[in-house]
Amino acid sequence: MSEFFNGQSGSGLSVLAIEPLFEPDAAGNYQPVLAAEVPTLENGGISDDFLTITYRLKEGVTWSDGEPFTAEDIKFTFDVFMDPGSTTQAGPGYTLIESVEVVDPLTAKVKMSGLNFEYLELWRSVLPKHKFESTAVTQEHPLARLPLGTGPYVFSEWKTGDQITLVRNENYRNPDQALLDGITIKITPEKETAIASFIAGDFDTVFFIVTGDLPTVTKAQDEGRGIIVAPQEGPSHVEWLWLNQSDGGDTSKPHPVLGDPAIREAMDLGIDRQSIIEEILGGFGYLVGSFIYSGWASVDIPVSDYDPEKAISVLEAAGWAAGSDGIREKDGVRASLSYQTIAGDQVRELYQQVVQQNMRDIGIELRIENIPSNTIFGSWEEGGIYRRGDYDILMSRAGYVIDPADWASQFSTEAIPSDENPTGLNRVRYQSAEFDAAIADGAATLDQETRKAAYRRAAEIFAEDRPSLPLYSSAWGWTWNERLKGVSTDFWGGMWPSSATWYIDEDA
Repeated sequence: MSEFFNGQSGSGLSVLAIEPLFEPDAAGNYQPVLAAEVPTLENGGISDDFLTITYRLKEGVTWSDGEPFTAEDIKFTFDVFMDPGSTTQAGPGYTLIESVEVVDPLTAKVKMSGLNFEYLELWRSVLPKHKFESTAVTQEHPLARLPLGTGPYVFSEWKTGDQITLVRNENYRNPDQALLDGITIKITPEKETAIASFIAGDFDTVFFIVTGDLPTVTKAQDEGRGIIVAPQEGPSHVEWLWLNQSDGGDTSKPHPVLGDPAIREAMDLGIDRQSIIEEILGGFGYLVGSFIYSGWASVDIPVSDYDPEKAISVLEAAGWAAGSDGIREKDGVRASLSYQTIAGDQVRELYQQVVQQNMRDIGIELRIENIPSNTIFGSWEEGGIYRRGDYDILMSRAGYVIDPADWASQFSTEAIPSDENPTGLNRVRYQSAEFDAAIADGAATLDQETRKAAYRRAAEIFAEDRPSLPLYSSAWGWTWNERLKGVSTDFWGGMWPSSATWYIDEDA
């Protein structure tokens, strides 16, 4: 369950027992949890060259067994990561750490080899030094499966395929919290079964409610079934139309159709996004106009209005004339494109048809040709069409991030895949010197205000160039029985980080 050893989504439930140094709020701004403060240039937590981060810890925090939580545990966690005998799944941010110095029991000074934009995501799972005999820790270690933590609850038992049991942490630092006797996580293979049991009153909450689940739980709430539904207030992952900017992967030649900015602008104006949300998704979704739309650096860029008449005028002004069948042509090139996503996704196929008809209305032909996931997302060596650039339009979800550095870098010129760079992530093959300069400025400092300004420029350039088009953002949220009180969803991770304040009102 520890996120240091488990990369699965279920490890997110470990926040019931395992606390991070920092927790992002719903807007993506980090707040101290086990740390006394968020490191900044102003408070001396970040050095002038941005390569040394000083983490100061709260006083009086203990592990659930009563032992003090100290900077020695911070250093030990890094030493475990560095030990070749360990089998950690820690994030890439740890690879930029050169050394960890214990200044005093409540202060750790961490030297980086380069700018580390994950410095507030490090130490989400800290390991208790006093519970290990060496730094060679594998996934088979009992504390990798049921880790010791500082949180409001303590892992007690894990029955594989059945349930995980937690009990109250009697040593929790706030005696007015950790109000439940314990929490039992029931493992149910079929999500529909779990949701039905939750609505019937068998569970107090259910983990991971996504767009497709919201109509069911919202209907139960409206029927007075004693549950509360809290949809996320704002977008999550966006469904994108990835528009190939190259001619079959050859970046020396623009795509014969999508290389024309007028085509991309007309497509943007010609998609009825609101009808997708209302008619296909039951109203559960958000419109997004910005390439950087989530986290602390989010940029508010309006969604393009649905205006097919303007789209037509843009095409005609650019010389795209309607042929006898209504499909436009220019210089002997027909505005006909393949439109692909993963085969077998029935909901996606429905809104593909909406987009297809929208484009037909303005004179652009989209041919829906869905294919298996591995054909789309295969590696360079495997001939994956996304990586190789052997496509016109692909559709998939991405972009929900706290920090935009890695996300933005995926669209830099240097990230274009090639024989020399087979793992490159700029698979739309977007090339813009202005965009490259903006994201380089954002990646040159840890000063947040400077970075915000740089990423705003990048988002505005991206919106103007339209190398990819956002369709909508999927919705998700949380739901719980109304007898469960003290729940807050003011965190990036939703309701689970608020577990310390949960309590049961039997009269509800």
